[in-house]
Amino acid sequence: WRAPLILSAPCCHHDLQRRLKATVTPEPMTMVTRHGILRERLADVLTDAVRASLLRRSGYRVDVVEFVGSQHTPRNTLLRAIRVDDPAARRAGSGEYARFVEQWSVTPRLAELLEHPA
Repeated sequence: WRAPLILSAPCCHHDLQRRLKATVTPEPMTMVTRHGILRERLADVLTDAVRASLLRRSGYRVDVVEFVGSQHTPRNTLLRAIRVDDPAARRAGSGEYARFVEQWSVTPRLAELLEHPA
């Protein structure tokens, strides 16, 4: 899927929310995850960050930007990814993603799909 440009308005944040509920939260993040609404918002941010990291790991330079005013929707992020195939960026993306999985003990569905494409 080596597209030269990817524009993605992420949706489907509930998958990571569900997975985070089923795992042990790393300290000191329990102060956030013990409250339902804060856990949900954190999972939304983590979902977008993980997706950006997976794109970096796949050779893209990624920007996460607001694409509509927050008065219209609280989930108004756009992932803008340009293929640059920079080995250093790939390693950085792989490292930050691996640390996320290690600290949170969770593998997002997108990562599973990328590892085992249909």
